[in-house]
Amino acid sequence: MIRLLLPLLLLALPAFAAEKSVNAQSLVRDVGYRIGDIVEQRVEVITPEGYVLDESSLPKKLGAGAHIELRKVDIQTQKVNGSLKHVMRFDWQVFRTLRDVRPIPLRALELNFRKGNDVLVARLQAAEVLMAPMLPTMLTKEQATPREAIAPQPEPLEPIWQQMVFALTGLGIAGIYFAWRFDLLPIFGGRASPFRQAARDIHRARNEQDELARLQSSMRILSRAFNVYASNAVTYETLLPLFAARPELQVRKAEIEQFFLATQQVFFAGKTDGMSYIQVDKLARQLSLLETP
Repeated sequence: MIRLLLPLLLLALPAFAAEKSVNAQSLVRDVGYRIGDIVEQRVEVITPEGYVLDESSLPKKLGAGAHIELRKVDIQTQKVNGSLKHVMRFDWQVFRTLRDVRPIPLRALELNFRKGNDVLVARLQAAEVLMAPMLPTMLTKEQATPREAIAPQPEPLEPIWQQMVFALTGLGIAGIYFAWRFDLLPIFGGRASPFRQAARDIHRARNEQDELARLQSSMRILSRAFNVYASNAVTYETLLPLFAARPELQVRKAEIEQFFLATQQVFFAGKTDGMSYIQVDKLARQLSLLETP
């Protein structure tokens, strides 16, 4: 019989020798938990290099205990002084309430680390946390008596009114500025600048029935505005000195040159295809915007 058992023991010896224990530590906050809280357990295991955690040895998620379930496991590995430090964070969630304050065990851990056929085992006893019930275990008469309803506190309206006044004031100032900027307030400021006054007069000329008369009238108005603006008679031939003296007109150089060419064609050749009344009106409004900030 001994001769039969001896070979079996010799065959099983390498398997037992391949499994070695390794030191591990568990860190967890022991108290202060209620239903729904997450218990964070930190486990640190130091192994020689080359050992990898066998994730099949981790506890299964859900069903970890009567009151606590495993929700998530985070694993990190880092080299420390020629060894490997395995840091695992277990998140256990409390999902059942208790009637009294008492400790609840998490779960014993048996973590395997493998390097080929060699196995290191980290065994940790089940950590315990102190659970508290949702309500006190004993209610005094004062605690069991419903409290009086708290009357709602009136909200001060002064800051709200001040903000509203400031907002309306800013809106009014902005509205007045843009109305003045786009010549919607002709009653203010007395006599307007040349192009702004021209834009107003050309806009009024839109009521003339004859198209040629409307075009000629708008061109006369805008030509006079150029004369007033430049303090000199402006023609197509004098545009270069005008642009040099008034560089702000450079942005409308093409339209201005087209206008003076069309003016010569209308008044001296009787041609009206060079520019329309709508184009003259648009140019007058564009020039009026150049006069104002």
